[in-house]
Amino acid sequence: MRYLYPFLFLSCSLSIPLVQAADEVPTIIVKGSVLRPGEFIVAPQSSALNDTSSLLKRVPGANVNRNGTLTGIASYRGLFGNRVNVTVDNASLKETCPNSMDPALSHIPAVLTESLTVYRGIAPVSSGIESLGGTMEVQARKSRFSEGNEFEYHGLASVGFSDADDGVVTGIFNEFSNDTHRMHLNGSYENGNNYEFDQNKSVSPSEYQREAYSVGYGFKQGAHDIGFDYTNSDTGKTGTPSLPMDIVYARGGVFSADYSMDLGAGHQLETSFFYQDMRHLMDNFSLRQNGIVSNKLRQSRSTVDGGGLSAAYHLPVYKGVMSLGLESELFNHDALISDPTSAMFYTDNFNGVERDRFSAFAEWQGSIDDGLDMELGVRLTQVDMDAGLVGSSMAMMPNPMGGLVSTLRDNFNNSDRSQSDNNVDLGFVLIKALTDTLSVEAGFARKNRSASYQERYLWLPLEATAGLADGRVYIGDINLEAETAYQYELGLEYASGNLYLAPRVFYHQVDDYIQGEASTNIAANNVAMMMTGDTALKFSNVDAELYGFDVEWGYVLADHWALDGTISYLRGQRRDNGDNLYRIAPLNTRAQLNYEQNTWSIAAEVEAYAAQNDVASYNNEQQTGGYSLFHLHAKYQPANDFNIGLGVENVFDKVYADHTSAINRAVNSDVAVGDKVVGIGRNIYVTASYEW
Repeated sequence: MRYLYPFLFLSCSLSIPLVQAADEVPTIIVKGSVLRPGEFIVAPQSSALNDTSSLLKRVPGANVNRNGTLTGIASYRGLFGNRVNVTVDNASLKETCPNSMDPALSHIPAVLTESLTVYRGIAPVSSGIESLGGTMEVQARKSRFSEGNEFEYHGLASVGFSDADDGVVTGIFNEFSNDTHRMHLNGSYENGNNYEFDQNKSVSPSEYQREAYSVGYGFKQGAHDIGFDYTNSDTGKTGTPSLPMDIVYARGGVFSADYSMDLGAGHQLETSFFYQDMRHLMDNFSLRQNGIVSNKLRQSRSTVDGGGLSAAYHLPVYKGVMSLGLESELFNHDALISDPTSAMFYTDNFNGVERDRFSAFAEWQGSIDDGLDMELGVRLTQVDMDAGLVGSSMAMMPNPMGGLVSTLRDNFNNSDRSQSDNNVDLGFVLIKALTDTLSVEAGFARKNRSASYQERYLWLPLEATAGLADGRVYIGDINLEAETAYQYELGLEYASGNLYLAPRVFYHQVDDYIQGEASTNIAANNVAMMMTGDTALKFSNVDAELYGFDVEWGYVLADHWALDGTISYLRGQRRDNGDNLYRIAPLNTRAQLNYEQNTWSIAAEVEAYAAQNDVASYNNEQQTGGYSLFHLHAKYQPANDFNIGLGVENVFDKVYADHTSAINRAVNSDVAVGDKVVGIGRNIYVTASYEW
């Protein structure tokens, strides 16, 4: 707590201005502001960043569960992973890796990202399927229609270097358009070594490689607008020190198409389609010393393919807009574990897993009285899941292990693996302007999430847990109930003169929350003991609650001077036995002082985290200490359309560990096995961009 006192004092009396980010850096948009509807923009953490999820630490209530340099799992108010509805260019992309080495936000590099939008508080039901943990939307850089029939050519080229990992980030954007046609071609390249901390120490493996490109075309005539896009990402050898394996490759593409038609008089039709096809290989020997278990080489190949189709019709109703929508998704998952030194060894981790979603929603947003706005929506969703037969060469071993694995295999194969959930989401928000400078928002929602394919179909005790990274092995439960959250929200927004202050308090009661509990399956526990020396955990339904507050604030001190920041506090625990929930960020705050002139700006930033002692005992989660970091950022424009960025992050080379990071699993690191992975040390970065 002592790290936070100076900044909490400032936070109680200040608020947030608009700060324009550099052209090559993604814009953060937090939807939900009443007095400033539309966009809430803050400055970037670093224009040399490569992971889009890093931007979340600047959003009130949001955070990142990091398992590797490019493996940042989105978290919002303590709910993370597939509890958060993350879309990339309106597509609900799925991770190829069963351990979420490639979560949705990793599918697009930051250098190719236009904006990251987060719905603050209760996400509208129209924002997506299974938005129990909120909604985040990423939009890539795309071409835009210009004015007039003469074609125009525009572009952006950028390069960045960071010294803590000898990292290089480059990107290029090309746009060719007129008022009828638009087309673009984008590309990026990223490469970095193991990052350093505490002078000459390093976290290994934390190196990364990624290439990406995208092409697109759009046509607009009269009331019709149609677009086609294809993106391809190829991640090479990239470390994930908190997981038992590292990325060898994760590659593939996404094709998307969208069509909209303006029917006049406020009526509009929007449709979209996407198809995703990805391949992934990970192993425990390419980037680390034979993994944790000596002389046991393992690799896993996994695939995901599928897509979705959606349509929404918007029409004026009363003093607002009614939106009616239909959405469907069909996805298949496979994962096979093998030994490169033994052709006979195999384990069907997941075989022919299907997870399909069909959904319909109706939502109205508008004014019901002078100074009183309302949002009211309902969504009906059916989630259908199934899995094929599994097997493992271990079942043929003439020893106790063989008998145990064959028992688990047969029990799974003989079970009814076809499951279906019918979920109902409700959303209700009222916004009342009390004065010209003060408004209040109150909301209630009922949100659902069905089990992931890992939680339902993990038949052998393994760590394929969608990135939990707690070092425990789990088994699934085919009969899991869907999670149901009852969410309550109350917030104030004050804006007067140079001051802006927007606090929110919230409470979430989550019935049938899915987490691990001690397994009572004798065969699973015995297999787990032989493999890890510990018993297994079983994904189970429990009752939980999450509550807290978050604040965005800012104050314009004088001409050219502005101060802004956020505060976030969260508590998550089980309602049945009082245990704490896993990976809950402690009380934290951020404060930034910015000075800006026409051609240059400089900012000093502090971020601080309290200690986290409320940890989950069910998986032996570790406590973490508090810390504070100091950063400096500067931008200079020596000529029109040419920008140079320079900064120092973690100026005092503080050794720290985020609580939402996990433990180290690799033996060839300066971080001991079982200790929390530490954050990056002092990092000097420089960037340059040119726009034409």
